Amino acid sequence: MKRFVFASSLAAATAVACVSLSDSGGQLLFVVTPVLDSVFVGDTLPARSVYLDDGAGHHTDPGPFVWRISPTSVATIDASGRIAGISKGSALVVAARPDSIKSGAVVIVSRPLEMTPQLDTIYLMPGDTITVPLAIKQRTPGPTTLQFDASPMPSVYTIDNPATGFLTAHATGGPVLYRAHLTDGTNTVTDSGVVVVMTLTDTTGDGRFYMTAFGTGIRHQGGGAYAAHYAKLNGKLAFQLIDTLTRNAARETVQITLRDSVLDAGTFELDSIGLAEANPPSNQLNLNPFCNPKRPWAYWSSVPIDVNLRAILALSKGTATDSVSGQLIVTQYRAVGGGAIISGRYFFRAQRRDLYGDPLGLELIRGTFVVPLRQRTICQG
Repeated sequence: MKRFVFASSLAAATAVACVSLSDSGGQLLFVVTPVLDSVFVGDTLPARSVYLDDGAGHHTDPGPFVWRISPTSVATIDASGRIAGISKGSALVVAARPDSIKSGAVVIVSRPLEMTPQLDTIYLMPGDTITVPLAIKQRTPGPTTLQFDASPMPSVYTIDNPATGFLTAHATGGPVLYRAHLTDGTNTVTDSGVVVVMTLTDTTGDGRFYMTAFGTGIRHQGGGAYAAHYAKLNGKLAFQLIDTLTRNAARETVQITLRDSVLDAGTFELDSIGLAEANPPSNQLNLNPFCNPKRPWAYWSSVPIDVNLRAILALSKGTATDSVSGQLIVTQYRAVGGGAIISGRYFFRAQRRDLYGDPLGLELIRGTFVVPLRQRTICQG
């Protein structure tokens, strides 16, 4: 169930150094590319490309440098830059010049068969069902067999289909372990997570969420959450789901906005939103994507408490052929005084603002929640 987070390594790798040129007073970027790559245990990768970039796309010889890699328990590198995968994990590859200028890249090393739960913690209400989402990666594509263990506390939840991980929540309790095994006939891997079944009696307090982000920024985390109906500029109600927590000196937020109120269980598509649309002029309230949303949308942000550190903002974004970025599924809606208690899950594609035109900027955001739905005022014309 332990998760390896390589976001900090990637941040270090992508912080390319500036090299001053004494003869012209200009600057060049010392670049290692690609900045992110992957290899299986036992396989190798060719050396990264290294060059000086003048900012206008012109590349020149980088001069002398040496290769380093850390940790060597995950991958090794020879003098030519050839990388060998040793064990599962991530390694930081660094090209270092004699003048101490450095630049780097990250290499992810996978076993021949990998299985990763997409939700380490699953929040449900009694009566909810879900198929445990898994990410499976194979060195050589072929048939696999998946098997989930029976629930250790069947009064809380049961595994109804051990071959798929389909489960049903029965009564409040947890966290209760779930465990999955995957084999391709030669290799076998096992991983696990937990199920928490809960409910709320009123809308005064916050509920709970758990979310994951997979991309160049990786998160596995949970915290307090709530949903709200609020009046838009035209007076009609819109809906927001707001998941927040402060962890590792950063404020983490997932926020989903729907154009209309939610009055029952259902599935709601999430659309794309562009950079300019998400950040309109502050004096044009009619363009505000919260107070006058043109379409349903979502974002994930990670804002360090230290203002000198870079924040991450990832906006919902579909594919080249479809603007739909994902969906919000409300599985249960239970009316209580002054609002409702809702449960469900979400999944959406998002593109990082700082890497908006780069495939490395894609983030896959997923989560589950049990939250109160109450009234809130956020828009005042």
